Amino acid sequence: MSLRLKTILGVALIEAILLAILLTLTLNYLETTNYQGLNQRASSTTQLFASTVKNAVLSFDLATVDSFTQELLHNSDIMYVAVLGDNGRVLSSAGNLPESFNTAILEMNAQSVTDGLYDVRATISESGIEFGSVWIGFDLTGLLGQIKDAKNWSMLIVLGEMLLVALFSYLLGSYLTQRLSELKNAADTIASGERDVHISTHGKDELASVAAAFSNMIQALRDSENKTATYQKRLEEANQTLESKVARRTADLVRSNDQLREINHQLKQTQEKLVESEKMASIGTMAAGVAHEINNPIGAVKSNLKMCQEYLDTYQKWTDIAERVIHQSEPLETLTHWKKRHYADDLYDDFSDSLVDANDCVQRVINIVSALQQYSSYSQQTRQHFQSIEIFTVIDEALNTLSPPTSLKISIAANVYQLPPVKGRYEELVMLFKEVLKNALQACERGNPDVAHRIDVEGENKGDSCTITVKDSGPGLPRDQGHRVYDPFFTTLPVGQGMGLGLTYVYDIVRHHQGEIQLTSSAHGTTAAITLLCQIDDAAANYAS
Repeated sequence: MSLRLKTILGVALIEAILLAILLTLTLNYLETTNYQGLNQRASSTTQLFASTVKNAVLSFDLATVDSFTQELLHNSDIMYVAVLGDNGRVLSSAGNLPESFNTAILEMNAQSVTDGLYDVRATISESGIEFGSVWIGFDLTGLLGQIKDAKNWSMLIVLGEMLLVALFSYLLGSYLTQRLSELKNAADTIASGERDVHISTHGKDELASVAAAFSNMIQALRDSENKTATYQKRLEEANQTLESKVARRTADLVRSNDQLREINHQLKQTQEKLVESEKMASIGTMAAGVAHEINNPIGAVKSNLKMCQEYLDTYQKWTDIAERVIHQSEPLETLTHWKKRHYADDLYDDFSDSLVDANDCVQRVINIVSALQQYSSYSQQTRQHFQSIEIFTVIDEALNTLSPPTSLKISIAANVYQLPPVKGRYEELVMLFKEVLKNALQACERGNPDVAHRIDVEGENKGDSCTITVKDSGPGLPRDQGHRVYDPFFTTLPVGQGMGLGLTYVYDIVRHHQGEIQLTSSAHGTTAAITLLCQIDDAAANYAS
């Protein structure tokens, strides 16, 4: 459907709807007004005539009744007038009377009239007693004819209006479609690749503005295509230059990639070497610690055995001289002089002390080997399920096993006793805090003897975990050895005073309990912060959720 036809049909349809609404409202108003006026006139005329003839009917003055009847019939729109008595007998009548006077011929209102005659009745009454009735017939043919003529003229006006609107719509559509067709043809020409297009821009209406904008668009398109062609040429030239640059950059990237690959390979080798070096360093530390601990008692055993050998040689010589004295081959003074010169009287005690010292050293070697076996067994054994453990009970038992000196002040903060239970194994936690407190005690013993040393134990509740800090006033750890404190058999104590397994046990226990340990050391002391998970029972868990 073309725009012209759409314009005609659309405008005509809108006009038809508006005229139909206007015509309907006008005719309804006309009919309603005329019918209401007729109903009111008929009712008033009938009631007034009944009041006029009432006295004549009551006095049975038929002449007067007939005079009033003839006078009322002079109205052009009244077809008949009849006055009936109380028995239905006609007292006076005039005009074209109906065949019978009954309520069946009466209409409710003028709108319900179908035969062109509006029959109206009014009663003649006095003091509530009906003495007769008045019947009047009103002619509606004139009114109905006027209403019909009004409808016909209205329809003619509507049709004429619609024809004029259709003609105007046709002319408007032709004008619009002509300009739009010109724009369409110009657009098709541009779409085909032609840019030499000219359209008319005369006029001052919206289509002229659209045509001017279209013409400007064509000019802008020409300029844009010219610029695009220029840019395309420059782009092709730049592309050729770029390709050579890309080729050079690609070669550089390939070389860089090869270098990075080689560096990565070297880094991996270096990392493996560092890991191996760290591993060997740990093994070396452990081996050095074990060798250090074992070599000393073994050296003492060797020295004592050598002394025992010398004591046996002395004893053998003493025996030989004694036999010669007995056989009188040597004088007794020779034996006495030799005994005094070689301290033979102390031979038994020295020999016994050497054996005791050698036995102690052998026992020390046995203890070192036992500690190795115990650590290996501990690191491989299967743990049982965790239980709810009170922290202050564990710390108290750890302190009782250590028996610290009375000169050392140990302060346990009140918040330690207020910490919630943690989940873990009781024996392992006792060992953990025993080793931590023992290290703190040993640090204080190595500190300045002129200073009153102390150990402070504090706690902090962090909700799902709690942290216990043990701070001593010792000399602190050496800066270059802080990262080795957890290595097996690493110790800063003199030979024979520790095997370096305490903090190794502590680290394993904390890790097994899914906790954390952090050592902070300075010249004023060392602080060990141990974080453990709290034990949350079902009631607390339900309350928290």
